[in-house]
Amino acid sequence: MKLAPALKATSVVLLLAGALAFGWMNYRQFLSRGRQAPDSAKLLNQLEKSGLPSFKLDDLKGRDISLATFTGKVVILNFWASWCDPCVSEFPSLISLIEKFNGGIVLLAVSADYERKDIDSFMQLFKVKSPFIHISWDKDLNLAKQLGTSRLPESYIIGRDGHLIRKVAGVDDWSSPGAFEYFSELLKK
Repeated sequence: MKLAPALKATSVVLLLAGALAFGWMNYRQFLSRGRQAPDSAKLLNQLEKSGLPSFKLDDLKGRDISLATFTGKVVILNFWASWCDPCVSEFPSLISLIEKFNGGIVLLAVSADYERKDIDSFMQLFKVKSPFIHISWDKDLNLAKQLGTSRLPESYIIGRDGHLIRKVAGVDDWSSPGAFEYFSELLKK
């Protein structure tokens, strides 16, 4: 009779060991699937390695704008909209950064607004006059989709060679001492 409880205990231990082994195998399969980078990371890696794809937009004055227009310059490609509160709060710091570096950095601000009049009102509000700030309208969001932009604001810092240096998702203080230092170092390279 003493064998029966020992047999039950052994059966429980074997069942538990089998369940743990099965769980461990499934967990290992799960981990190996997760080793592939998401598509968004693959796209960013491609933009860093090969550069941004060529694109052409019209600025608000109807002039053609492309990344090639700014060859040799550091470019901030910023996606925004007038209805986006974080975009509105971020924009003055972008203006300050561009003015501080007086041509060393160019801002290409691409609006995702629904109507042109909203963009015009926004520009009047901020009195954008710098020749190094270019405003475009990506009405159908083609460029935003091509670059994997999923929320506003999103900015891409592009090197003189057209390659992505960094993507900034969300609001940043572009006029902070740290930002000024970062771009000063970037311009020395």
